[in-house]
Amino acid sequence: MHAQKRVADELLRRIAVAQYAVGGRLPTENELTGEFGVSRGTVRRAFRRLIESGVVEHRHGVGCIVRRCDANRETEPKSVMFLYPEVMLLNSQTIEGMQRSAFAQGAEFGMMAITPDPEAVRGTVVRLKRNRTSGVVFIPFIRHDFHGLNNRLLDLFEEYDLRCVVIDTPVIRRNAIRGDFVGQDDYNAMRLLVKTLARNGFRRFASIRVFPEVYSSSRRFCGTVDGLEEAGLPVYGELHRVSEDGPLPEQGRRQLREILNRPETPDVILCGYDLIAMNVLDELKKLGRRVPDEISVAGFGDTDYYSTLFELTSVRQPMAEIGRRAVEILLGRRRAVCQEFLPCEPVLRRSCRTPGGIGG
Repeated sequence: MHAQKRVADELLRRIAVAQYAVGGRLPTENELTGEFGVSRGTVRRAFRRLIESGVVEHRHGVGCIVRRCDANRETEPKSVMFLYPEVMLLNSQTIEGMQRSAFAQGAEFGMMAITPDPEAVRGTVVRLKRNRTSGVVFIPFIRHDFHGLNNRLLDLFEEYDLRCVVIDTPVIRRNAIRGDFVGQDDYNAMRLLVKTLARNGFRRFASIRVFPEVYSSSRRFCGTVDGLEEAGLPVYGELHRVSEDGPLPEQGRRQLREILNRPETPDVILCGYDLIAMNVLDELKKLGRRVPDEISVAGFGDTDYYSTLFELTSVRQPMAEIGRRAVEILLGRRRAVCQEFLPCEPVLRRSCRTPGGIGG
């Protein structure tokens, strides 16, 4: 726990039990420095937390004065804010799940796009605390500095004691998932898809993924490898490629061409996301390769528009349930950290077909 949070929490506790009365002055920085064994800077930051939350105010020449007591915070109006990267494509089912869950618990629900600048996000967090927001549901930024950036943002939420539930993919620090999380079971989802395709006659698998350092991407690939091994099929390293972090419309295209240049082409290409699968389908069409007669393609996510329009085999994620559970955890009473990985469902469509008839 941050030292300033420890000091701030103890001051809040004392205010709640009227040890420091409303209208009264808090002890000075020097007094609290000696009591808690911390630096004056730490005490100053703890004061800032209380000031920004509206519990105390600073009066020049007087000190920090208690403005209100938060002893009855459980009876205050509840509100949930969904924070998401400004350039992210959102899933309507996830949003609907969050909305329904919030409204069912008598809470307000809002959405806000954020930039990857931690200082800009700090301003947002300060405003949320002033508005007495109950907590946030947060989707991490998926980019090259995934771990560093998202850990800094979670540190920021902790610094201001803003409750947070992460969805989509976990944020990792020192090989451990941080805080509350709700998302899909990427590993078993891809493992099940591979075994299902193998049972239907597919033997030579390739894959294309992006951001291998991101937890969800890593787990999907692990599921692919383990699914192949369990099915008694070889893992051809040259057929499993990583796409660079480039423009979305280009991801996976170069890797597809590299795979097709191998002496033996695969039966099926597994794509880490539906958007990559769309690029692969488009590139195969340009190359004159017929899907699924010559080669099959599968994605991950079951994005409504892409999966049905292009008859794409994919993995359906429980998006509405992820949103619902995230808000339930956020508005629930504080307890042990909760981390849930919900099961997914392979959906077989025309983009995957073998002599056995799978997908059409």
